[in-house]
Amino acid sequence: QQQQQQPVQGWVAFLKQVFRSRNFVAFSVLHLVQVFHCHFNSNFFPLFLSVLLGDFLSPAYQSFILGLSFMMPHVNNVFFCMWVERSGAYSVIRGLLLTKLALAAVMWTVGANSSLLLVVFIASNRIFTEGTCKLLDLIVSDLVDEDYVLNRRDHALSALMFGTSALVAKPGQTLAPVIGTLLLSTLQQSSMHMALKDSSSHPALPAEDDSLSQIKNTTRDVAFTTLVLVPIACACVQLVAWHLFSLHGKYLKKIQTAVARGHFYEGKYIV
Repeated sequence: QQQQQQPVQGWVAFLKQVFRSRNFVAFSVLHLVQVFHCHFNSNFFPLFLSVLLGDFLSPAYQSFILGLSFMMPHVNNVFFCMWVERSGAYSVIRGLLLTKLALAAVMWTVGANSSLLLVVFIASNRIFTEGTCKLLDLIVSDLVDEDYVLNRRDHALSALMFGTSALVAKPGQTLAPVIGTLLLSTLQQSSMHMALKDSSSHPALPAEDDSLSQIKNTTRDVAFTTLVLVPIACACVQLVAWHLFSLHGKYLKKIQTAVARGHFYEGKYIV
C-alpha cells in the first residue's frame, strides 16, 4: 500500500512545485483558454457558416471551407516553425494572439454585411487558433527545462510536465460546447425579448413574412456577436497571461545554458 501511495505523493509534491511557478500558471491559463477556443471553433464552425453565409455560399462551398480549415493548420505549422526559428516561440505566439484580436476587432467594426470578409474571418480564425495550439508543446519543453533547473532535479520530468499541462487544459474541451451553447441561447433569448418588446409597442401586428425575416435577422446577429466576441475575450485573457510569462529572451537562454552545462541556475551545480 505504501508503494502505491508513493507515486501519488510524488505527483502531489510535483504539483505544489509547478504551481508555485508564475510561468507555469500563466502558461496554464493561456493553454486552457486556447483549448477552449479551439474546441469552440470545432463545435460551432458549421453553424456560423450556415447562419452567416448560407445565403452567400452554397453547401458545396461551405463543405470546401470546412475541409480547408482542417487542413490548413497543418500547412501553416510549417511556416510557424520557420518563424519560431527566427523569432522564438514566445514572439510567434504573441503575434498570433495579437492577430486574432486585431481580426476580430476589424470584423466587429465592419459588421456582418461584408460576406467576403466574413468568409476570410471565419476561416482564418479557426486556422490561426489551431496553429497556435500546435506551438504550445514548444513552451512546455521550455517549462520542463525551467522545472529541472529551479527545482534541482536529478533528471527532467518531461512526461509528468506534459501530462500535467494537458490535464489542466482539459476542462476547456468540455466547457467549449457548454459555454458556447449557453452564450448563444442567452443572446438569442435577449434579442427575441427585445424584438417582442419593440413589436408590442406598435399597434399593427407584423406580417408573417416580416416576422420570419425578423427571427432570421435576430439569429444572424446573435451568431455574429458570438463569433466575434469569443475571440476578443479569449485573446484579451491570453495576452494578459502571456505578458506575465517570463520564460523567454535572456532568461530562457540562461535556463538552456544551465541545462546544457549540467548545473542549476545561478551557479548551483547538480554534478
